[in-house]
Amino acid sequence: MPSRPHRSAGKASPGKLALLYDGSCAMCTAGVRSALNFDNSGRLEPLDLHDERARARFPDLKLESLLEELHAVDDDGRVYRGARAVNEILRRQRGIRSWLALLWYIPGYAWLADRQYKKIAVSRYQRDASGRLSEPSASGPHH
Repeated sequence: MPSRPHRSAGKASPGKLALLYDGSCAMCTAGVRSALNFDNSGRLEPLDLHDERARARFPDLKLESLLEELHAVDDDGRVYRGARAVNEILRRQRGIRSWLALLWYIPGYAWLADRQYKKIAVSRYQRDASGRLSEPSASGPHH
């Protein structure tokens, strides 16, 4: 079962889901771009967490936390993090696309999704835009 979101002092624009993502991360930026391409609701509001105006809208969300994983905030101030944020994006889709959100209700799926999300997020700066780990450079240390 998905964890319950906490509330933020900041809120998305009315009817929107704000996506606070790390714009300095190629994989994160590509992921948000993919979410926007997949979106058929028109309700996603991408915000680069490095933009001071975006951060000012959500003053109680700590930079350290924002850098750990994607945060999605709805127009009531509910905050969804990591894999749960992905679930919330899916849940807000129209039609058959929203059915993908039901995966989180399969026993164990939410836990596995969260584990996998965190595993990938830890190494996101070593990944390219498609999520593949970058090859170590030839001039780097050899083991």
